[in-house]
Amino acid sequence: MSELFQTYESEYELAHQEAEQKLSQISDLAGDKRRTAMRDVERATDECLEILDQMNLEIQNMSTNERSSYNAKLRTYKATVDKSKKQLKFLQDNTNRDELFLGRTQESSDPSSHDYQRQQLLKNNASLERSSDRLRDSQRVALETEEIGSSILNDLRGQREQLVNSRNQLIDADGYVDKSIRTLRSMTRRLAANKLISYAIIAVLVILILLVIASKFT
Repeated sequence: MSELFQTYESEYELAHQEAEQKLSQISDLAGDKRRTAMRDVERATDECLEILDQMNLEIQNMSTNERSSYNAKLRTYKATVDKSKKQLKFLQDNTNRDELFLGRTQESSDPSSHDYQRQQLLKNNASLERSSDRLRDSQRVALETEEIGSSILNDLRGQREQLVNSRNQLIDADGYVDKSIRTLRSMTRRLAANKLISYAIIAVLVILILLVIASKFT
């Protein structure tokens, strides 16, 4: 298993646990605390989706045999996040409907407490740092993929040059074969002509011999 994928799984579990914990508390909260808890759940589920995107990128760099099991795991994680978001949407709709029914004005969504603001800022900074780390990991994976692609292209160029050279050699060899065939045909024609000349000379000599013999008996 990819170590980077395992790291993403650990981050996903933390973010998902936070979302589930906050979801279980929302029904017991009211006012600003309820709104704050819902925002925390929304932030945690969004973070889960970001992590799943990084997992998907990592899966693309795995072998074909590994991808099927990891894709199944990724779909399970995605379905779990979607379920959490649906629960959050249901709670948000209920909260808005209750506030509208009671005629209450919307309360401020940001607590005035300095300590609370500081905690929220620290949480946001931590989330930003995790997102930055994942972005750097994605850039590293992209660079590695680009290097692999460049290496493959160079290999393909080398193979293409070899094929072109082989093709040129075959063309040259084909030319030599054509020349050899033409030479053999020419030699064959000359041999045939020489045979005819030889037969003609023999025939003339035979005739002359016969004439000489005939002249002696006359």
